[in-house]
Amino acid sequence: MLRYALATVLFVTPAMADTERYGHMMDWGYGYGMGMFFGPVLWILILGLVVAGIIWLVRRLDHGMPEQGASNAMKELDMRLARGEIDAEDYSARKKLLSNS
Repeated sequence: MLRYALATVLFVTPAMADTERYGHMMDWGYGYGMGMFFGPVLWILILGLVVAGIIWLVRRLDHGMPEQGASNAMKELDMRLARGEIDAEDYSARKKLLSNS
């Protein structure tokens, strides 16, 4: 019997501490107050910031990588000279064009 009385006192004490009414979280917490409107807006804002951060990071890392276009063209030009498809004069003219761009 003492066990039931102690359990009742422990569970009823918070309700008795609120003199006006129980359930004060309904006004300012997650109830029908402003938290119900601003809660989802806050989560959407946080999600948008996370997505923007990921996009920024990917773009930042992508700019650090050198472009392979010019070096691939130079390798191809070197291979064409080695195979004998072009002469040294043509090679130097094309190399100059590639280095200017």
